[in-house]
Amino acid sequence: MRIALSSYSAMGAWFVLRLMAEGHKVDYYLSKREYEDVLAGLIPAPKLLSLDHRRTVEGFGYPSYKGYDLSLFDLTGRAKQADYSKSQCPTLGDGSFEHILEDDREAGIQAMEYCGINVPPYQKFQTPAEAKAFVKKTQKRYVFKPFTIGGTTQDTATTYVAKDAADLLAVIDPLFAATKGAPFILQEFIAGTEIGTEAFFNGTDFYCLTGTIEEKKFMNDNHGPNTGCAGNLIFAMSTGARIFQEGLEKTKAMLQQAGFRGILDLNTIVTEDKIYGLEWTPRFGYLCCPTIATMYGHGYADLLQAVASGGTPHQKWTASYGMSVTVTIPPYPTEIRLPKAKGIPIEGIDPEDQEALCNTFLFDAMLAKGGKSLVTSGNYGYVGAPMGTGDSIEGAYAACEARLKRLQIPNCQYRTDILHSTRKRYNMLELNSWL
Repeated sequence: MRIALSSYSAMGAWFVLRLMAEGHKVDYYLSKREYEDVLAGLIPAPKLLSLDHRRTVEGFGYPSYKGYDLSLFDLTGRAKQADYSKSQCPTLGDGSFEHILEDDREAGIQAMEYCGINVPPYQKFQTPAEAKAFVKKTQKRYVFKPFTIGGTTQDTATTYVAKDAADLLAVIDPLFAATKGAPFILQEFIAGTEIGTEAFFNGTDFYCLTGTIEEKKFMNDNHGPNTGCAGNLIFAMSTGARIFQEGLEKTKAMLQQAGFRGILDLNTIVTEDKIYGLEWTPRFGYLCCPTIATMYGHGYADLLQAVASGGTPHQKWTASYGMSVTVTIPPYPTEIRLPKAKGIPIEGIDPEDQEALCNTFLFDAMLAKGGKSLVTSGNYGYVGAPMGTGDSIEGAYAACEARLKRLQIPNCQYRTDILHSTRKRYNMLELNSWL
C-alpha cells in the first residue's frame, strides 16, 4: 500500500515507522523544519512543505495526493490541506469537520447537545475581566478551557481545573496570558470518573471500540502541571457497553450526515448514574492511538484504509488491554528547546529491533551517528512511551513495565503509579455498570 502521512510538528512520525514495519511504502510530509530530526535515521527523511499559499503546487502549496491508497494527518489544524487530500484519496485525521469539532470549544459542545449528550453548564468569555465578574457572582468551581488560535492544536497544559472559585480568580490572568489572549470557556466542574470512548467510524457505523483512562498530571498522585498524557490504560469494549450506548452511539446520525470517516474519541465524565460530554478528539490521540495500534497488531494500515475508504474494517484484537507510560527528560513538561537536551543517550532500545520500536512510541529520538544506538533529537524532552499489551490489566502493565525498566536515559522522568491510578478508576466504572 502507498501511504502519505502529513504532519505539522512530527507528533505522528512514529506511525511512519509502524506502517513501514507492515511492509507499506510511506511518504512523510512535514510542515515545520525544526522537527525534521524527529526519528531521523529510523524513517525516511521528511519532504518539507511550504504552507505559504502564494507559492502554489497543485494550486494550494500542498503535495498531490493522487496515487496514494491512504492519506493520514497526525493532528487537526491543517483543515484545508486535509480537505484537499480528501478530494484525491481516502483520508483521515483532519479536515474542516474535524477541525471545528475539536478546536472550536463552543461548536464541539453544541455538537454534543445536538446529539442528545449531556454537557456540564458552560459560558464563553473573551476577557478575564468578564469571567471574573461571572465567577464572583456564581461562586462555583469551574474548568478553564481555551480556544485554539491560528490553526494550532489544543494545548492541554493550559486547561485548568480550579479547586474552587477563589483559586480560579487567582490564576485566570496568567492562564489568559499563557494562551495568548485566546477566547475561553468556563465549564462547571462535575465530580466523577473521566473516561474516553473511541472507535473507528467508516461513514456508516462504529468499529473496534475501546475505552481510555489516562492520567494527565505530570507527577504521581496527580500533582504537577497538566500534560497531554502521562500514561494510560486502554481496553477493548463491546457496543453493548453502557458508556457507549449513552455517549458515542448517539453521535452516529450526525457523523453520517457530515460524511465523517476516521477515529473519534468522546471524552466524558461519569457519575454513578449520569454521563457528561467534555471534549472530542477526531484524529490520532497520543498515547491512545499508538497503544490501540499495538493492541490491534499486524494489519493496522488495512484497518485505517478500510475506515477512510468507507469499507468494512476487520475487527480483531491481539490483546484486550494495553498500557503505556510517558518517559521524558528535562526541560519537559515545558516546550523550551535546549541545545544540551539533544544527543542524550537512549539505552534499552535496539534500533535494529523492529518489535521493540513498534512497541515503544517515540518522539524525541533519533539514530546516533554510526547507527548503532538512539539519542534524543532535542525536541523538549518528550522521549516517548513504552507500551505493553495483555489479556488483563496487570498483564498489560507487566509488559509495559518490562520495557520501561530496560530504558536507561540520564535524568529520566516518569510516573510510577499509572497501574494503581488507572486500575482504581476502571474499578469505579465497572462497579457502576458503565463498562
